Amino acid sequence: MGQPRTDAHAHPHGSLENVEVAHEHSDIEIRGIVGFLVGLVVVAILIHISMWGLFVGLEKYEASNDPFVTPLAAPPGQLPAEPRLQTTPWQDLTRFHQEERQRVESYGWVDKNAGVGHVPIERAKELLLQRGLPARTDAPEDASEGTRVAASGESSGGRTVRSPSSPKQ
Repeated sequence: MGQPRTDAHAHPHGSLENVEVAHEHSDIEIRGIVGFLVGLVVVAILIHISMWGLFVGLEKYEASNDPFVTPLAAPPGQLPAEPRLQTTPWQDLTRFHQEERQRVESYGWVDKNAGVGHVPIERAKELLLQRGLPARTDAPEDASEGTRVAASGESSGGRTVRSPSSPKQ
């Protein structure tokens, strides 16, 4: 076995056998491999059974700790009380702007019984320029300046009306 070949089929550089390297001549032990696989299957089954038990236990725990639902709670399907969250805020905003635009560009009643209405904004500006800002004439008079001032806690918007008897400054 360790002698080089000398025939015509020999390798040009010598023998291809390495006498220092050999393989095991006995068979693989099947019993160890089968034992490992059986152990692996048993462990996998035990893990699955324990996980099933864990989920059953957690479901029972959750069911026992569910909060008590009062009989006064709204039944399913009934909407909650106002105000509710917006589901379509952009559509709501668009509709709001349309309603605002319609109100400032048209005539209509605010309170028909009291005779209070609204006019288009452009017409209101024209009337304001023609008539001026309204002022209170029944406000108490400020003795130092001879002008009427707003009552305590009320605002005249900065407007005062000179009384006819007060001298102009």
